[in-house]
Amino acid sequence: MPDSLSIAPLDLSQPDLSLILGPDDTAVAVGPCPLPGNGRRFVRGTVYVVVHRRFGLWTHVYRVLEEDRPGRMQVHLDKVFTGDRLDEARGWARSASLER
Repeated sequence: MPDSLSIAPLDLSQPDLSLILGPDDTAVAVGPCPLPGNGRRFVRGTVYVVVHRRFGLWTHVYRVLEEDRPGRMQVHLDKVFTGDRLDEARGWARSASLER
Protein backbone atom coordinates (compact mmCIF):
# COMPACT_ATOMS: atom_id res chain seq x y z
CA MET A 1 0.00 0.00 0.00
CA PRO A 2 1.33 3.45 -0.78
CA ASP A 3 2.27 5.73 2.11
CA SER A 4 0.37 8.61 0.55
CA LEU A 5 -2.62 8.91 -1.70
CA SER A 6 -3.06 11.14 -4.70
CA ILE A 7 -6.64 11.91 -5.61
CA ALA A 8 -7.38 12.10 -9.32
CA PRO A 9 -10.66 12.97 -10.99
CA LEU A 10 -12.94 9.94 -11.15
CA ASP A 11 -12.92 8.38 -14.62
CA LEU A 12 -16.04 6.22 -14.84
CA SER A 13 -15.07 4.89 -18.26
CA GLN A 14 -12.32 2.77 -16.66
CA PRO A 15 -12.52 0.60 -13.54
CA ASP A 16 -10.60 1.59 -10.42
CA LEU A 17 -7.91 -1.10 -10.25
CA SER A 18 -6.29 0.19 -7.04
CA LEU A 19 -7.55 -2.96 -5.29
CA ILE A 20 -5.16 -5.12 -7.33
CA LEU A 21 -2.39 -2.67 -8.32
CA GLY A 22 0.62 -1.56 -6.32
CA PRO A 23 2.84 1.41 -7.14
CA ASP A 24 5.29 -0.57 -9.32
CA ASP A 25 2.82 -3.01 -10.88
CA THR A 26 1.91 -3.19 -14.56
CA ALA A 27 -1.62 -3.94 -15.79
CA VAL A 28 -2.52 -4.88 -19.36
CA ALA A 29 -6.12 -5.23 -20.53
CA VAL A 30 -6.41 -8.43 -22.57
CA GLY A 31 -9.99 -8.03 -23.69
CA PRO A 32 -13.62 -8.53 -22.76
CA CYS A 33 -14.92 -11.58 -20.93
CA PRO A 34 -18.43 -13.02 -20.80
CA LEU A 35 -20.73 -11.76 -18.07
CA PRO A 36 -22.25 -14.29 -15.68
CA GLY A 37 -26.00 -14.76 -15.73
CA ASN A 38 -26.45 -14.84 -11.97
CA GLY A 39 -29.06 -12.10 -11.55
CA ARG A 40 -26.59 -9.32 -10.85
CA ARG A 41 -26.46 -6.38 -13.21
CA PHE A 42 -22.99 -6.53 -14.70
CA VAL A 43 -22.38 -4.09 -17.54
CA ARG A 44 -18.84 -4.97 -18.57
CA GLY A 45 -16.29 -7.69 -17.97
CA THR A 46 -12.60 -7.29 -18.77
CA VAL A 47 -9.64 -9.64 -18.39
CA TYR A 48 -6.43 -8.05 -17.09
CA VAL A 49 -2.91 -9.43 -16.73
CA VAL A 50 -1.02 -7.80 -13.86
CA VAL A 51 2.70 -8.11 -13.12
CA HIS A 52 3.19 -7.52 -9.39
CA ARG A 53 6.63 -6.40 -8.19
CA ARG A 54 6.27 -5.37 -4.55
CA PHE A 55 6.60 -8.68 -2.66
CA GLY A 56 8.47 -10.69 -5.26
CA LEU A 57 7.70 -11.04 -8.93
CA TRP A 58 4.28 -12.53 -9.76
CA THR A 59 1.98 -12.41 -12.76
CA HIS A 60 -1.76 -12.72 -12.16
CA VAL A 61 -4.74 -13.00 -14.50
CA TYR A 62 -7.85 -11.21 -13.21
CA ARG A 63 -11.44 -10.95 -14.42
CA VAL A 64 -12.97 -7.60 -13.44
CA LEU A 65 -16.78 -7.55 -13.62
CA GLU A 66 -18.27 -4.07 -13.38
CA GLU A 67 -21.79 -3.60 -12.02
CA ASP A 68 -24.31 -1.07 -13.29
CA ARG A 69 -23.65 1.12 -10.23
CA PRO A 70 -20.49 3.26 -10.64
CA GLY A 71 -17.55 2.05 -8.58
CA ARG A 72 -19.00 -1.41 -7.90
CA MET A 73 -17.16 -4.44 -9.26
CA GLN A 74 -16.11 -8.00 -8.58
CA VAL A 75 -12.50 -9.07 -9.04
CA HIS A 76 -11.67 -12.73 -9.68
CA LEU A 77 -8.12 -14.09 -9.60
CA ASP A 78 -8.10 -16.77 -12.31
CA LYS A 79 -4.44 -17.76 -12.68
CA VAL A 80 -1.07 -17.21 -10.97
CA PHE A 81 2.33 -17.39 -12.67
CA THR A 82 5.65 -17.01 -10.85
CA GLY A 83 7.92 -14.32 -12.24
CA ASP A 84 7.33 -11.75 -14.98
CA ARG A 85 5.43 -13.89 -17.50
CA LEU A 86 3.27 -11.27 -19.16
CA ASP A 87 3.22 -12.85 -22.63
CA GLU A 88 2.47 -16.35 -21.33
CA ALA A 89 -0.29 -15.04 -19.05
CA ARG A 90 -1.78 -12.99 -21.87
CA GLY A 91 -1.89 -16.09 -24.10
CA TRP A 92 -3.48 -18.16 -21.33
CA ALA A 93 -6.09 -15.45 -20.69
CA ARG A 94 -7.01 -15.19 -24.36
CA SER A 95 -7.54 -18.93 -24.70
CA ALA A 96 -9.35 -19.26 -21.35
CA SER A 97 -11.72 -16.36 -21.99
CA LEU A 98 -12.85 -17.96 -25.26
CA GLU A 99 -13.87 -21.12 -23.39
CA ARG A 100 -16.09 -19.45 -20.76
